[in-house]
Amino acid sequence: METLYAEAPRIERHDFPAYFEKPTKDYLRVMTASPEVTIADPVANVAATKEAYASAIENEAELLVLPELNLTGYSTADLFHNEHILETTQAALYDLAEATVEGPALIVGAPLVHAGKLYNCAAVLAEGTIQGVVPKTRLPNYGEFYEKRWFSSGRNVTDQVMAIGDAEVPFGTDLLFDINGTKVGIEICEDAWAGIPPSSYAALAGAEVIVNLSASNELIGKKEFRQQKISDLAGRLLCAYVYTSAGKGESNADVIYGGHQMIFELGHKLEERTPHDKTTDKLVADIDRQHIQHDRLQNKTFADEAEEIQAEYNFRTIPVHVKRPDDEAVMQFIDPLPFVPANPETLDQRCDQIMGELAEAFAERLKDVGSKGIVLGLSGGLDSTLGILIAAETAKRLGKTNSFINTITMPGPASSERTQDNATILANALGTTHLIKPIGPLTELLLETIEHDGVTEDITFENTQARIRTAIQMNYANKIGGMVQGTGDMSEIMQGWSTYNGDHMSMFNPNAGVPKTLVRHLVRWYADRKATPEVKAVLDDILDTPVSPELTGNGALDQTTDSIIGPDELRDFFTYHHMRYGSRPQKLGFLAAHAFAGKYDHATVSHWLQAFLARHTNSQWKREAMPNGTKIGTIALSPRGDLRMAPNTSANWWR
Repeated sequence: METLYAEAPRIERHDFPAYFEKPTKDYLRVMTASPEVTIADPVANVAATKEAYASAIENEAELLVLPELNLTGYSTADLFHNEHILETTQAALYDLAEATVEGPALIVGAPLVHAGKLYNCAAVLAEGTIQGVVPKTRLPNYGEFYEKRWFSSGRNVTDQVMAIGDAEVPFGTDLLFDINGTKVGIEICEDAWAGIPPSSYAALAGAEVIVNLSASNELIGKKEFRQQKISDLAGRLLCAYVYTSAGKGESNADVIYGGHQMIFELGHKLEERTPHDKTTDKLVADIDRQHIQHDRLQNKTFADEAEEIQAEYNFRTIPVHVKRPDDEAVMQFIDPLPFVPANPETLDQRCDQIMGELAEAFAERLKDVGSKGIVLGLSGGLDSTLGILIAAETAKRLGKTNSFINTITMPGPASSERTQDNATILANALGTTHLIKPIGPLTELLLETIEHDGVTEDITFENTQARIRTAIQMNYANKIGGMVQGTGDMSEIMQGWSTYNGDHMSMFNPNAGVPKTLVRHLVRWYADRKATPEVKAVLDDILDTPVSPELTGNGALDQTTDSIIGPDELRDFFTYHHMRYGSRPQKLGFLAAHAFAGKYDHATVSHWLQAFLARHTNSQWKREAMPNGTKIGTIALSPRGDLRMAPNTSANWWR
């Protein structure tokens, strides 16, 4: 499998310890908590808040977010207007601010008076002072809620300062807080439920993290609604969203509070405390701001809207410097198989959808060109097995029997009996029009024609076999008026693991958007969900067969793909983080070391990471000429779509 037209240049390898150092500036460690409140008693609530704050210090958090009105309790009701409650709340803020001299930033909920009006506020405390106060904008006044009885809306409050004791504190909905380089915006409970929530403006003004202090009571189905709402906001605003709600201690006279907490990043859940969870009252997670910055840099729709908002609204940014975590851990699950859902039910649904989408796309292409049949090289390996299963689903959509599928098995000098037998058994079990055409004589003839000794198992020896197989398929397709179906998967395309104008080429390739780690699960899903017992038996054996190009050796399957270009799971992991988030090489190594801790040591990760980057860069010239194939996920490699890259890009750009 060539990498370049000639032998690939030697890439000098180095040991890069920096690959495994934590990129601290990429992360903001956030903690949420729902400490038990004592209604109308700020002094007691300060004590509970300090306990939560001590836990935040222990977890090396940079930001602690507490629920709405946690210094008084959301259920304080008409006592919000009591002078003693309001004075005690101000004193509580000073007390808590003093506790933040060396710890994380703290955001608490408090009722505060400004210019003769009472506001439902979020106060940001850090570095021993009150850094700023943000008022709630949308006040619910329906059903069980009647906040307008006590509070005024902060809708038009901008560019103001609030007197808290002797201090003049920035006050308004136009505040962002730059905590160790990450901009944080704030909204409170109902704000998020508005048609245009305040977080929309804050995110477009630059906030990478939105926090929401809430006091949302529990109702049947409300947990799921909140999850959907917060996920949508984090995805739509290209941000992280940190939500924490009131829980134990709030009045249960007519409603009940569960202390629901969630941390989402770009629509994906990092952590959640479900309502009434007895095992914990807090969450801790590292938010990856590099992911957020990447998506915003890439998304021009967001950039255009941000430009419009920033021209119309002036946000004030308050710098906050707190101690960063000393540990090398990442308080976020790093999925070693990012293309494969861990939840079995989700995986089942995903496989069903993928097979359906690929078959639908292939059927449309076949109809468009008036194809009289599918031509598929069936080797007995995983990729061509997925190909024939997609072909079978495609034929069904076209109202054809599987005889519409023309499978050709082409054993060569290094082909194993196991794979060739499995190919024939599978074709017969599915009822395809099957041909067996050994390529040994053609290989010998072609090698003799170009004056190759026919014995040396070099790149010419290998690629001759691949090109002969492709030529047979193409010519047979011409003969029957059919279309050649490609089988190379996304992982192979990413690494250039194909022979140019050999298995690299087809007339349409449904596998092009499927990474290798997912190929196996799709075949397993088909075996378990759709296959007859006869088909399942051969699929099970194919799944147990080592992955090999079978171009050298004596058919003993000793030429394994993993040993040449690295383990599938590592390559797909690198592909995901490189393509999805544009992560720098050092970040790729760091993440892989954590995701595969205990399985691959640093030297192994470093070796295959450098090989991955070199092969990926050196293979763009192949991708420039790749056939059409369906995009099914967030990552695709088509030069006409997702991956525009010069074929002469420096092979050492990543050093």
